[in-house]
Amino acid sequence: MNRTPRQRGSTKRDLVLCSWLRSQGAGGLDARTHAPSVGSDEFSRILGGNDRLRAAAAGLLDRTRGMLDGSDALLLLCDTGGVVMEAVGGLQGRRRGERNNLQPGGCWSESAIGTNAIGTALHLRQPVTISDDEHFCTAIRHWACAAVPLHDPLDGTLLGVVDISGTPGAGFGTAGALATALAAQIEGTLRDTDQRMHRALIEQLLASRPRRQGDEMMLLDRFGRLVWASEAFADCAAHSGLPAPETLRRLAAAREGDAAQAATLLRDRLPGADVDLLGRPGAPLGLVVTLPPTARRPGRGAADGLTLARIAAASPALAPLCASARKFHERAIALTLEGAPGTGKSTLARALHAACGGPGRPFETLDCSALEAESLRADLRAGSGPLTQGTRGGTLCLSEPARTPPEAQPLLAQLLERLTERSATPVRLIALASAPLAEAVRQGTLSRELQLRCAGAVLRLPSLAERRDEIGPLVQHFARLCAPAGLRPLRFSPVALEALRRYDWPGNLWEMRDLIAALETERSEGGVRVIGPGDLRADIRASTAPPAPRLHDSEKAAILRAVAEADGNLSRAARRLGIARSTLYLKLEQYGLRRPARR
Repeated sequence: MNRTPRQRGSTKRDLVLCSWLRSQGAGGLDARTHAPSVGSDEFSRILGGNDRLRAAAAGLLDRTRGMLDGSDALLLLCDTGGVVMEAVGGLQGRRRGERNNLQPGGCWSESAIGTNAIGTALHLRQPVTISDDEHFCTAIRHWACAAVPLHDPLDGTLLGVVDISGTPGAGFGTAGALATALAAQIEGTLRDTDQRMHRALIEQLLASRPRRQGDEMMLLDRFGRLVWASEAFADCAAHSGLPAPETLRRLAAAREGDAAQAATLLRDRLPGADVDLLGRPGAPLGLVVTLPPTARRPGRGAADGLTLARIAAASPALAPLCASARKFHERAIALTLEGAPGTGKSTLARALHAACGGPGRPFETLDCSALEAESLRADLRAGSGPLTQGTRGGTLCLSEPARTPPEAQPLLAQLLERLTERSATPVRLIALASAPLAEAVRQGTLSRELQLRCAGAVLRLPSLAERRDEIGPLVQHFARLCAPAGLRPLRFSPVALEALRRYDWPGNLWEMRDLIAALETERSEGGVRVIGPGDLRADIRASTAPPAPRLHDSEKAAILRAVAEADGNLSRAARRLGIARSTLYLKLEQYGLRRPARR
């Protein structure tokens, strides 16, 4: 049985001891003589998905090849799973590597071959040197290895490792410093290449800008990384019910550098939007997403200026809810906001973040229905993917967790655990749900584990029909937001306001905002800026139409009118009504009317 370093009486470093314990927990690794290989199809996929990293390292690998001729050392480039993608070295070193599968296609993660520099550096996200008997497997203890993680210069995402492997001894002492220098060169090449690519993308976008004037756009490179977005893109996407920018970036990133595939996927997710490739024909550098005209707001964003304090001050119904939500969010308790569509869940979430998140903290909304198991698995494996990096120390807002695809639910739960509990800069979590998550668990569409990760506390936002006293101020608020520059906000007559108060608002705030935006559009060319009941939709007017008069009310009114016109003469009044005088007497008694005095 393989013993831990301390059981063997040595004083190994803590990082090695911890790695050994992980290796023992994996079970059955100590007898392995070589690393396992990935299949040929999987290896081809790995190479294709890492062509950017391989291209950045290609020149350095070629320059180093000659330096290693005649030595037994190897220079290796590995992906985030510890799979060797490139290996250069002298004949002697390559033959040694073949015996342990330290060559392209070999998988050197800790879970595959135990403690080793490649796998341990990937696990710890830091440079690691492992020599001779520090390796977990006896068969690979004739190696000394120094590995340094490689990170994306743009967003810090883990890309892989560069490793130098050779014979243990004094001559290997500088390998760690050399590996660090090589990693810095590769990352520098990546940075320079990305800057050139992003400049080219921006230049192409500017060249096409005249036909895009006034459009809301987001520019992504072919790896799904954000290059630029117009200021109102995120708000306009939310206004139109489109996926959040972070969701779009993740969808594009999942295509592993294939901009054409990413564009096809985004076109499916963004009906009505334009998704155009930028770059040379057959070699796109990225893509630009242009929102459809219906996604552009007539004025400022509806959430502009709505701080948590202003929401609480303006809404007696929401004030206690805001106070509770703030307590939960400040204590980093996962919070679920439940409510019908349009009740203001997203606005409240952003206000909570602004009140508690601190300056510069990120806020990202994730459309759970668009999640893919493979991209979540990559995030978990890398530990520093777009979601992890984009939310570090900030707020992650999950839109409709109950719509997460079943195969992605356990992976999302694991990722949330890592982000909210294990991270050095934990993430605050807010979930938005249009229906109770507990009900989705009962129906079997949501896992209990994911629900518990999202719902440390649950608050329900009331509908507008439950807040009728607040409808007047809300109408005035949206009128101010939708008013074009230089024009006063629309005003509403008392009768029109009463109609709006009585209406049930099934679409809640969304419906109110869209109604007032449409009314503003009709008045934007000039004319009277006072809205009367006749300007409202028929279904809104119907909510305040007086009830149809009852038959006996009409009959009573007709009798009174006939008697008055006959100057109190009941005989003439009866003739006017076309009834007998005796019948008129009965009707007067029935309705409690006095007979007029005889004249």
